Amino acid sequence: MKHSPIRDLSNFLATLHPSVVPEEVKTQARLCLLDTIGCMVSGAATDAARRIATAELNANPGKQCSIVGGKRGGLLSAARINAYQGDIYELNDLIAGHASIGNVAAALAMGQARNVSGETLEMALIAGIETTARVYGAFYPYQKNLEEVGMVSVGLPSAVGSAAACARILDLSPSQTSDALAIAAAWANWCPAEVIFGDGRGAKPMLFGGLPANAGISAALAAEQGISGPPDILSSAMGFFATMATQWTIDPFHSSTWALAHPRRKLHACCGYIHSAYDAALDLRKSEGFAIEEIASVLVEVPAYTVPAIRKDRLPGTANEARFHLQYMLAHALTGLEAVTPATSEAFEAECARPELLALLDRIRVEPGTGLRHYHQSRLSVTLADGREFSVSNNAPRGSDRNPLGDEAILAKFRSLCAPVMGEGRTERLIRLCLGLADLPRIDTLCTALEQPRGTGSDRKRTTD
Repeated sequence: MKHSPIRDLSNFLATLHPSVVPEEVKTQARLCLLDTIGCMVSGAATDAARRIATAELNANPGKQCSIVGGKRGGLLSAARINAYQGDIYELNDLIAGHASIGNVAAALAMGQARNVSGETLEMALIAGIETTARVYGAFYPYQKNLEEVGMVSVGLPSAVGSAAACARILDLSPSQTSDALAIAAAWANWCPAEVIFGDGRGAKPMLFGGLPANAGISAALAAEQGISGPPDILSSAMGFFATMATQWTIDPFHSSTWALAHPRRKLHACCGYIHSAYDAALDLRKSEGFAIEEIASVLVEVPAYTVPAIRKDRLPGTANEARFHLQYMLAHALTGLEAVTPATSEAFEAECARPELLALLDRIRVEPGTGLRHYHQSRLSVTLADGREFSVSNNAPRGSDRNPLGDEAILAKFRSLCAPVMGEGRTERLIRLCLGLADLPRIDTLCTALEQPRGTGSDRKRTTD
């Protein structure tokens, strides 16, 4: 019989019951919610977030769903705004690409619109993230070069996952769920590589979360009304897998492994392709103790498929370019910066004016590394002016599944992102609500807590900017 990933996914979702989900997976789903909300809150304080909110609310007005750090909007506008905000600083997680940003945005909005419980939202997030991971894992090891396809692999899997999350909330039948997944794949954005790894400017933060959430919500609602979807859109000779990869495997669709049991979360506010080399450079600087003035040259090797995305031939021209600029970020690691923060990219103009940083940038060479297959792998060699050489390899950057962030590190990240915007009291309440998600009779309690209260200082600033 012909393999049908869409049918396999629908079968998996039909059997997904709280009783079969390990407690660790449920816990990680709540941490995904918390971590993603933190990213959304931090992005809400930016000028870009205010501008996108105005544009989205003009296109899709309403007061149905909560906007993080704002008021309320229509179902689609709230999901798109929240996801956009959460992607601005490149801090959302790396589970199955960037699964949480689209799934959390879609499930929060749809869940609030349908007045569901915390347990239902939790199961919807598990359904969405695990579906995203199965689609992503089927082709990711075999994907084609970015310069060949011009597409980034994240958008469509997250759209299918968002549809799965929304199908769970809508309590769709197995056949309706199959249609929702297929429709979402058909309506997903093509995630152009130029926007993400090239000169994406203000358009970029919508691609990984906002547009997948939009497709997932719309697809689930269409399937609820009896619209059918293309069942072979992933696996046909003209389908997504054939477009993105040289081959694909059915194995993830029959796997008993939970992606949420092996989370990948970001410590650094930059592209995940950069984290391994960043930590390698920082560790080498710490262990050998050389001064940056002593560095004659640096060779960094990364997987070949990441090179077109993060090797740059000029200084960053925008904050977003800085987040995807390996040499720029590596220079900061070699100066001893412990972790990339949003300020590292936001202050790119001042940083690029520092003579010591400019000198380092000119000495860093990026090449594809033989035998490196995953973006968590890197090799680094530093040659000093006196001829000494130091080398290091890294297969487990901080936040990867081999070197995961612990619960306390995730909470510390959340507090650092949320407290400056929401205040300490509201930040601690959000932690309690997210970690106690399954006990909430209705998620509107959580969603309303994410809104900006009327009359606060931040609210007054929004209305006068």
